Amino acid sequence: MDWKSVGQRVAKAAPLLGTVLGGPAGGAFGAVVAGALGVDNQPDAVAAAMASPEAVVKLKQIESDHRAELEQIAANVTLAELKNQEHAREIHKHSPMPAIVTGALTAMVAVAGWLLFHVEIPAANRDVAYMLFGQLLGLWAASVTYWVGTTRSSAEKTRLLKSGA
Repeated sequence: MDWKSVGQRVAKAAPLLGTVLGGPAGGAFGAVVAGALGVDNQPDAVAAAMASPEAVVKLKQIESDHRAELEQIAANVTLAELKNQEHAREIHKHSPMPAIVTGALTAMVAVAGWLLFHVEIPAANRDVAYMLFGQLLGLWAASVTYWVGTTRSSAEKTRLLKSGA
């Protein structure tokens, strides 16, 4: 077991603490949690200790005692992720590949849609064909979102985080 798995379990009782445990600072706060629960600083030991009702109370207390620090860590992680995305887009803003991938996916969706309505799919292959078409649609939607939604949303989140709002 790792700190990310422990963080998912902890999040049921203490969402903010679970989020931090599941992130890059998980090991550091794992030591705090392990100390409060009186177990070794190991994800397996903390997970085993969480079975008791007293552990849930202790987890909520840790979250309450360290709320400001946990919120700061969570905000820093979010800001780092947004900067990473912004940096990636900045590096690739002159690259033709995002447009090529979006165009290729658009063509594949058009062809697959046409085939879906004009070609008889053997009964044994229908489930696989529908699954593949669904996956293709999902990838296509993500590529379109890159152009029309995510970039604007990420820029707004980054602006808000930088301004401290």
